[in-house]
Amino acid sequence: MAPLLAERIGGEWIDLDRAVEESAGITIAALIESRGEAAFRDLESEALSRALATPAPVPRVLACGAGLLGRAENREWLREWAFVAWLSVTPETAAARLGAGAVLLRPLLRGASPVERLREYESERRERYAEAADVTVEADRRSALEVAAVVAEAWRERQGRWERSES
Repeated sequence: MAPLLAERIGGEWIDLDRAVEESAGITIAALIESRGEAAFRDLESEALSRALATPAPVPRVLACGAGLLGRAENREWLREWAFVAWLSVTPETAAARLGAGAVLLRPLLRGASPVERLREYESERRERYAEAADVTVEADRRSALEVAAVVAEAWRERQGRWERSES
């Protein structure tokens, strides 16, 4: 969805998971398996910090993993420097979109069925998502193009409010 949104708003996009893999020199799955989730989260926070601190001539869309908001500093950075869209889907929809091989590529989904793990994560993270989000988009029954259109419109509306602001 990030590339579609970037195209709609005339910007560029960065996949933070890819940035972590480039930094680590291995896949996220291999990183988590060899060094643990904390090492992955450290690199993820570093990638977010770099992306937010690096000037861009056009708007930048960051594709973030669902666990990024687990750290308070990440939520603070996003609140201060970004427009955050929470793409809300049910755990069932998320599992279906991830596909049958999700457990192989996502070690954090192991230990239970992917739907059960995603339910646990949603329960743990819902409050953080709501806290960080400028807009929540119910994405279960929407295509990626539709979601991109909704987020782009919300982003444009916010830009318009900033431009009209007296402060």
